[in-house]
Parts: sequence; C-alpha cells; structure tokens
Amino acid sequence: MRIAHVLRRLSFDDWGGTEQVVWNLAKAQSEAGHEVRIFATTALWRGGASDRVLQGGASAPPISRFRPVYPWWPMPKRLVDELDRKGGNPFVPGMGRAIREWRPDVIHCHAMGRIAELCLRTAAKCGAKSVISLHGGGANVPEEEARSLMAPTRGRLPWGKALDIAMGWTRRIPEDFGGIVCVGEDEADIWRRRHPRVIYLPNGVDTRIFEEAATRRGARRGDARRSPTALCVARIDRQKNQMALVEALARNPELSARLVGPVTQPDYLSEISARAAALGVSDRLAVVGPLPPGGRELVSEYAAADVFVLPSRHEPFGIAVLEAWAAGLPVAASGVGGLGRLCASHPGAAATFRPDDPEGIDSAIRAALCGAAEMSANGRRAAAEYDWRRISARAVELYALI
Repeated sequence: MRIAHVLRRLSFDDWGGTEQVVWNLAKAQSEAGHEVRIFATTALWRGGASDRVLQGGASAPPISRFRPVYPWWPMPKRLVDELDRKGGNPFVPGMGRAIREWRPDVIHCHAMGRIAELCLRTAAKCGAKSVISLHGGGANVPEEEARSLMAPTRGRLPWGKALDIAMGWTRRIPEDFGGIVCVGEDEADIWRRRHPRVIYLPNGVDTRIFEEAATRRGARRGDARRSPTALCVARIDRQKNQMALVEALARNPELSARLVGPVTQPDYLSEISARAAALGVSDRLAVVGPLPPGGRELVSEYAAADVFVLPSRHEPFGIAVLEAWAAGLPVAASGVGGLGRLCASHPGAAATFRPDDPEGIDSAIRAALCGAAEMSANGRRAAAEYDWRRISARAVELYALI
C-alpha cells in the first residue's frame, strides 16, 4: 500500500507530539512493507545533523517539504517564526500537486484547516482514500492560553479568508474524510455518533529504543547517595505547565529538575526563569532544550533521571509518559484528559495529581520515588502494549475498511 502522511511541520530540531506520532507511524508502516512518504511544510526546518541521523535508517520514509504561506498582513519575519511554532493555518503551494503526482492509495492527514482541505481535494483528484488524525487538545485549551496562541495575528489583515471563499474551500472537516483517527477515547466516542468509520488509536512508543535506558536505570537503582532528579520531556509551553515543577523545587529542596523540549512560547520560558530565580532554585533547574527523538542524548536523559513528571494543564494523551515507562522510569503525571485516562488504565504505573494542587504534586513525586521498583516494572509492561508496530497495524486496518 502506498501511504502519504501529511502534516503542518516536521522538524527534528523542534520536536512536538504530532511530529513524533507521524514519524514513528510512518517508520513502522515502512518496516511492515508499505511504501510511505511524508509531506510537510518547511516550518522550523533547518536540515541539520538531526535530519541526517534520523533519516539514515533503512525504514526511514522520505520527506517532501514545502514553504508555508501565512495569510496575514503585514507579515514580518518575526511573525513568520512565531506562526511556524504555533500554527497560523497556512496555504501550502505545491504540496497538493506533489501528492497527486506520487499517486498514493491513502492520504493520511495530521492537520486541520487549510492543510486538511488540501488533503481532501487532492484525494478526490487522484482517487485516494482519505483519513484524518485528530491529535486532540483543541477543545480543551483554556481561554487564557487560547488568547496567547492568537496574539501574534491580532490587529493584522486576514486576507486568507477572501481567498478561501474564492477557491470554494468549504468542505467539512473532519466529517468529509473517509476515516477518522482519534487519539482520545472521549473524542472517538463523540465522532462515532457522527461518522461511520472512527477508531480510537492511541499514540505509541518504540520500546526497542528505550531498553538501554531501562537497563542502565536498573543497574544503579538503590543508590541512596544521589539526590533525586525529576525529568520533564515536553515543549516549553503553558499547556505543559512546567511552572508547577519549578514551584515544586522550592518545596522540595532535595529535588532537581531537567526540562527537555523545544521552546514554543519564549515568553513562558522567560517567566519560568524569572520565577526560578525568585524562588532561589535556578541552580537546581536545567533547561536542556530540544533533543532528537529517540536519539542517544534523549535516552541518556531518561536513564539518568529518578522520576518523570508531566504536570500538563490539559493533555489528549502524553507520548512522553510512554517513553518514560519504556525506559523503566517511575511517573508522576497530571490526571487530566487522555493523560489521566492513560495512567488510570494502568494501575501502579503512575501516580497522578491535579495540575493546580501543589500538595498533590509533591505527594505524587514522593510516591513515584518511594515505589520506583514496582512502578518501573508496571510501566514497562504498560509500554509494551503501545509498541508502534502494533499501533501502525491498526491504522492500516482502518485504511482497508474505507
């Protein structure tokens, strides 16, 4: 089967959850013998060493990239950079033609807005099946956070709306796609009432990558001389709520923390740094930045940590929790949305808390540290259920039903 995966951006230097899902799903399908290609924009793409390392494997699918055009005026470079990170609902000239020329059997879209419309139109022109993944979270964004996401375009002329009308881009999204993939179970239940072909397909993890981390952690378990280190792997963004972990450092003087992930909201990183300085915990807080997905540096971060903490305000799933489980790392996570349901479905693999409850966060971190051995074993068993090879096969089953 020839499968085209389409998404807004795929940068190995600025990594997010959707990008990770698409890359690993495409790789697993390629390993299974399908012909796979990824189509993305050039947003945040720098073509550096991370690209060469990750695309060097035999199962790595080729990637075609196209420059996005954001429909706002004026459009200074600073605004382009912000929209590259946050969305911007771009037009992508040339992408549809390139997909048609490749003639896929399935177009699997991982974006909304104009890119989703482009996928529908392209599928109709080349006779391909159409599938869209709803990666979740949009309906649960707090009002304050939503305002911050829209701030870059406030006061600018949205010329794209007139072009949408002129081009007749009026398709219903996601209803007009042949199949809908939902990361969240609740979201899947909603769409099953509106569409005949909907599946709940959780995110996955390549357990093979993190076996080394689990082995290294097991070898040093029980070393009471070490001060515990909390690891958070997530983009630096208000949704991920790293500030809660900074506050926890002030209440737990024996704890240090490392934040791994790209900065999608620079003003939030400034707030984190200022708060850490005000609390006197800057020396126990390390902002590592983005690391290549599945690379040795990321694996080493999981291997060196003592507890994984994800304090998200809202979360459709939580891929990094799967990585932590695969690496044998005890988990303390926010019990919200799909993340809460993921943890609840695997009792004993994680301690959960409310993101606005400081005492609950502290208690969950302590529980994870004290029950590390048992939680590690439970987590590794849980991770095995989400191996990408299993997840990708279920996606292909949906393609066949359309």
